[in-house]
Amino acid sequence: MKEMYSNEIPLWLRWLGVWRVNRDSFDCKWGYFAPRFGFTFLINRGGYFDQHYSITLCFIWGVLHITLPWKTRIEETCDAPRYGIDIHGCTFWIHLGGAMDADWHQCNSKWVTWELPWFSQTFDWHKVWTGQEWVDPEGYSKPYADGRLVETHPYTYILQSGEVQSRIADVYMERRQWHRKWFPFLKKVSTGIDVAFDEEVGEKSGSWKGGCIGCGWNIHQGESMLDSLRRMERDRKF
Repeated sequence: MKEMYSNEIPLWLRWLGVWRVNRDSFDCKWGYFAPRFGFTFLINRGGYFDQHYSITLCFIWGVLHITLPWKTRIEETCDAPRYGIDIHGCTFWIHLGGAMDADWHQCNSKWVTWELPWFSQTFDWHKVWTGQEWVDPEGYSKPYADGRLVETHPYTYILQSGEVQSRIADVYMERRQWHRKWFPFLKKVSTGIDVAFDEEVGEKSGSWKGGCIGCGWNIHQGESMLDSLRRMERDRKF
């Protein structure tokens, strides 16, 4: 969705209490609505640094989060107790609340979870490419003990200000495999490149948050590592 604020928001949405439209939600005076799939029935004993109780509801599609007028007695926190059920990340959750930590002012949350066997993935292996075969990775810094093929290429990133960042990128190819928990014959294989820059890249470079110093990127069938890197150089924003 296009992000909108104040008078940019259509009048009929403002009548519904919408004061901001984010990429993934409509933020309202009474909570928010997120047009996405899910399954959630939660009572929240406080929000993000907000002492008000709230409820979160979703049945298959459309997450409705409503802030209630009553306040909890616990201090404002970023992690408050919650009660109810939720499906998140291919896992079924039963939230059982929890006690607040007196030192950290956060909830020692209690829950029970079950992985959804028809959807959850079990990790099988991770390998790197030597130029001739896929081998198990060894070591985390150059020179790599596993003999993986590492290519070094120049990389250019243009900031919104127009400033050009010229970097050197070390690139190697890696592959991972998962299978469905209850259906091991259904496998998922992901192949991509691992990229490490010699200096920070992106809009946050030099700030306290810092720019990107390394990332992963998918590689298409028939592409070389350099082809994939150039596509990332063209399409990816940091």
